[in-house]
Amino acid sequence: MPRSRSYPLMGAILALGAPVGLLVARALDAGEVPRFASMAADVEDLTVTYAYVTLSTAAVFGALGHLLGRWFDGARLLSITDPLTGVFNRRHFEQRLAEETGRGHRYGHTTCVLCIDIDHLKAINDGFGHKAGDNALAAVGRTLSRNVQAIDLVARIGDDEFAVLLPKTSAAQASALSQRILTEVARRDDGLTGKLAISIGIAELNAAVDVESDGPLAAVDEAFYRAKAARGGHAAVGGRSPSAGGPGLGHPSPREPWEA
Repeated sequence: MPRSRSYPLMGAILALGAPVGLLVARALDAGEVPRFASMAADVEDLTVTYAYVTLSTAAVFGALGHLLGRWFDGARLLSITDPLTGVFNRRHFEQRLAEETGRGHRYGHTTCVLCIDIDHLKAINDGFGHKAGDNALAAVGRTLSRNVQAIDLVARIGDDEFAVLLPKTSAAQASALSQRILTEVARRDDGLTGKLAISIGIAELNAAVDVESDGPLAAVDEAFYRAKAARGGHAAVGGRSPSAGGPGLGHPSPREPWEA
C-alpha cells in the first residue's frame, strides 16, 4: 500500500490516544484510579467534547500522515526512476527480477526478460548532438511503456540499454511483443535523425536459470548479441536464429492475467 494511504490510516489510529489520554487525565485529576466504568460514564456525560477531540485529532493526524506519506512515496519513486526516460532504473529492475523469478519458481510461472539496445546511438550523438540522443532514448522508453501491461516493468539499465521484465510470459508471447515494439520504433521519424532501430534479446527464465550466480541479465546475453550481429532492427530468442523486424514472430495465445 502506498504510504500516502497507510500513513493517514496510522495517524487516525494514533489519534485515538487523544480521547483516551483525556479520560485518564480527568480521572487522575479527580483523584480516582482510571476504571472502565467511570471512564464510560464520563464519555456519556461529555459525548460532544470527546467526539470533537477524537474527530479533530484524527483529521489533523490523517492530513499530516497523507502529506508525509506523499513525500515518502515521491522520494522513493525518484530513487528508483531514471530521470531522462521516466522508466525505472537498474536497481529496481534487479530487485523486481529476483522477486518475480522466485515467484515463478514457486508457482511454475515462466518469466521473460527483454534486453533492448538502441542501434547506432553514438552516431546520433555525434551527428546531431546529445540532445537528439536523449530524445531517442526518451522515445524508446515511451514506446516500451506503451506496449507493456501494468504488471510488467520497463527499466533503463545502461547508457543506451533498456530491459523489460515480463512476469508469467512465454518466449513466444515475448517474441510477439518484441515484434510490436520493433515495428513501432521503426515508424518513428522526428524529421532530424531519421528512423530509429533497436535490437532486442529475449530470454525465458525458469528453474534452470541461476540468476544468483551469473547476474540478472546473463540469460539474455547470447540472444542480445546475436540480435546485434544482425545489424539492427532485429529480435532474437535465446537458442534461436535472429528474426528480422517484420512479420514472422508467431501468434502466441494471449497472456493470462497475473496472479500474486
